[in-house]
Amino acid sequence: MPEITAQTEGAIRILTISNEPKRNAFEGTMAADFLGHLNDADGDGAVRVVVVTGAGDIAFSSGHDLNEIASGAHAATNLGEAPFLRPRDMTKPVIAAVNGHCYAAALILALSCDLRVASVNATFGSPGARLGMLPEGGQIGRLPRLMSSARALELMLTANPLPADEAYRTGFVNRLAGQGEALQEALVLARAIAKNAPSVVAAIKAGVILGEREGVDAAGAYEATVARRLEKAADAREGVSAFLEKRAPVFRGGE
Repeated sequence: MPEITAQTEGAIRILTISNEPKRNAFEGTMAADFLGHLNDADGDGAVRVVVVTGAGDIAFSSGHDLNEIASGAHAATNLGEAPFLRPRDMTKPVIAAVNGHCYAAALILALSCDLRVASVNATFGSPGARLGMLPEGGQIGRLPRLMSSARALELMLTANPLPADEAYRTGFVNRLAGQGEALQEALVLARAIAKNAPSVVAAIKAGVILGEREGVDAAGAYEATVARRLEKAADAREGVSAFLEKRAPVFRGGE
């Protein structure tokens, strides 16, 4: 049955988009359920990193079920693209483990995640122009910043998919993995992040987003203010003590 499944590995929450007969398309309550899982993960103090992937080895997700768009069922939910944009506003980093086709709303989701790991068989598609719909959810504003402007334009204007290896060369994808190995590679990345001070990880994410939205000067002012606050916090005391004592730090979060 179509669903979003959640499991926890240490400090990592793994969310799986599961609807394999439809290439993990979002249908029924899946989008609302997905948003609920993201909100739960962001509010759970034991979770430090979230990883999102698709079931199987063929698709991350093909986006919205087009039958629901045609029938008006999607519009009736009043959710819009909120579930797919939510990772951008979460305090915790979110990694997309793109294990296959990643189209339309799923591309919005991958774009909203902080990091992207893709299997070699993954493809990224922005089919809006072919369907008579404007690419949205940051595709016009942010996608040209994460790959070259010309390549983002080609992706949207032609509606032809972008292969994983090329997405990696453009910088849109952080790491490439073998087929069936995107989730495991994403977990390697997630574990490395989860070991670090959660207060600093959250601050880095917030600062980078601020810089994108308001520019370099705003990011510089943010650094000057937040760095002074965090260097007096518990995570900084623990980090310095662990370094001097030649042991692994045990970060608790908080300030």
